[in-house]
Amino acid sequence: MYPVSQVEVEDALNHLEEYCLVDVRTPGEFQGGSIPGSINLPLFDENERKRIGLAYARNQRAAKFLALDIAAPKMALFVRRLARFSGGKPLLILCWRGGMRSQATVQFLTMAGLEGAQLRGGYHQYRRLVYRQLLDYELDCPVIVLKGMSGTGKTEILRRLAVKGYPALDLEGLAGHQGSSFGGGRGQPRSQKDFDSLLLAALRALGAPPCLIVEGESRRIGKICLPDFLFRAMVRAPVIEVGGSVEKRVARILKDYGPRDCQERIETYLALYHLKGVLSARLYAQLKGLLDSECYSEFVALILTRHYDRLYEHRLPGKGVLARVNSDDCPAAVAAVENALTDFFPPSS
Repeated sequence: MYPVSQVEVEDALNHLEEYCLVDVRTPGEFQGGSIPGSINLPLFDENERKRIGLAYARNQRAAKFLALDIAAPKMALFVRRLARFSGGKPLLILCWRGGMRSQATVQFLTMAGLEGAQLRGGYHQYRRLVYRQLLDYELDCPVIVLKGMSGTGKTEILRRLAVKGYPALDLEGLAGHQGSSFGGGRGQPRSQKDFDSLLLAALRALGAPPCLIVEGESRRIGKICLPDFLFRAMVRAPVIEVGGSVEKRVARILKDYGPRDCQERIETYLALYHLKGVLSARLYAQLKGLLDSECYSEFVALILTRHYDRLYEHRLPGKGVLARVNSDDCPAAVAAVENALTDFFPPSS
């Protein structure tokens, strides 16, 4: 293989908008972690990669010929697909370590007269960079925590603030987490690697804000672990407490998580079963009876007031109440939060 043009990871991250970033690893590798904004066009599928890997362990030369046998018949179509996805931008190709898959792809692009380069070190080098930068990250602004019981609409307030231009960071959104054990069956939770990548990208995009607004979270969001620098800042952060009536909270939770079909009803039963060890036998029986009767409003009200609300004060970071807002009227709550932030965002003259 002759040398190909290469781009360093840090240079690529600083100019991502200039490239069409294509990851030629298998779908399974891509799902385990990817660079935000990249597209997955695999050169080999999972079985083909396994066959080549087994051959490589026995005889490296034979494995290369096997890879060529597999790739050659589909290379013309593969290069055409790359050309269609490029959108007129130079193609930047990556694989796991910047090895044969991305190098061969760039060589075939060159043969077809298309502009392409290889990401030096591949996803492995990118992941090392993200890990190191998060480990050494210094947060230069204060954090403000939106803290409130389940169903008070904190995420909606956060998103509305972001739309208005405030430096709001939706950690649950980055994690792909539903925010409740009863929302776990909806959507696809992200891997730790993807969360780290998206968090770093979001922080870079915010630049140097006067503060950072986040929702109160424990150190873990589902299976995702927050980086130390961020959680330490959240523990010390002033709090805007978000409250609301039980009726509004129940309505909000049912809208977001209420069972819509038989499968989701089964998932709600499973979620309740997972709480069996922490609920009293009497409360568990009451909740199961409400599910059996499809009395979802009563079920949510009971589990809120008898379980989740009691966990609230013990699990979330932040201290020192900056303001208290009522979220029954969400636009009014957003306005109240904006008013509480005037010290950080003074009115323009």
